[in-house]
Amino acid sequence: MGDEANRTFTEENGGGKLPAMYVSNPKNVRYLCGFTGEDSSLILTGDAVLFITDSRYVEQAREELSDLIQIVCWNRSLLDETAEIIRKHHIQEIGFEGSYLSYSHGELFKSLAQIKTRITDGCVEAFRAVKDEDEICKTLEAVKIVDRTFMHILNFIRPGISEKQVATEMEYFMKCIGSEGTPFETLVVSGIRSAYPHGVASEKMIELGDMVILDFGATFQGYSSDMTRTIAVGKPDSRLSEIYDLVLEAELAGVDAICHGMKSKELDSMIRSPFVRENMNDRFNHGAGHSIGLDNHEAPYISYRSEDEFVENMIMTVEPGLYLPGLGGVRIEDDVLVRKEKSLVLTGSPKKDLIQLPFYE
Repeated sequence: MGDEANRTFTEENGGGKLPAMYVSNPKNVRYLCGFTGEDSSLILTGDAVLFITDSRYVEQAREELSDLIQIVCWNRSLLDETAEIIRKHHIQEIGFEGSYLSYSHGELFKSLAQIKTRITDGCVEAFRAVKDEDEICKTLEAVKIVDRTFMHILNFIRPGISEKQVATEMEYFMKCIGSEGTPFETLVVSGIRSAYPHGVASEKMIELGDMVILDFGATFQGYSSDMTRTIAVGKPDSRLSEIYDLVLEAELAGVDAICHGMKSKELDSMIRSPFVRENMNDRFNHGAGHSIGLDNHEAPYISYRSEDEFVENMIMTVEPGLYLPGLGGVRIEDDVLVRKEKSLVLTGSPKKDLIQLPFYE
């Protein structure tokens, strides 16, 4: 990270000029300096970047970090070393990520620093929200993995295998084709369990007539994808087929409308419009979408409460769903690259019609 970017983080933080900032969230550390290990932090000042780690990660840091970043190996503890650096550099005020540190660690940090402190939650995340070309390319690779996995799992799902077996196969396949891991637990729910918006895979066996929701993601060089598809095994209840069409209408309304400058609550309203029309909005009981990047859930979020505006090169999910207790549910989700006019849907797995897998005796 160059001096200009460093000044941006230490000065433009929503609370006036700030001479230094302590960054401890591992995802923010990675974003700012490229380090992929753990148990490390950064101190940013107006003219220096100091990377604090322990002996396990010094060699890795030398390989991954710019020569402009000073590597400091701590001996006593990370916070003790941080306090010593603050004293050596005569820092009079410092910001820190209060929401990442526990209460006790936050109080310890303030006690050791013995200077004026300010919470700077969301400062780095605001920059992370807008992706550069390298970040977009990494996300596209993660998207390719989930698209390939969906086509693969269609040949695996059948009556008599469990939700857990499906989830395990999906995660194994994703790793085989290049995923570093899963950014969240792979969700597979079937039958009446598909009415659980975020139910985890269980030992339940998939049965003929079940709707099956598959919500899964891959990670490529730290960046996440997140996609949901709902399929049927055999012919489902006619009410669920109708629900599928309604959810698809809502999802398409969202991915077609999202663009640079649109407010979050405006998009939320457009997504919910088909549900409101059919008096089913009360069956949509989770957020309509979120940003993705180094974290699977990042700001901004699609919400009727939010005044946030989408900006070109944000990558958002759009994920409406409807859930009927005792019967089943439907969710459809895509990853979308925000553009000034027509945004680009990154995920390409089929969804136009409800996929009904054949049942073989």
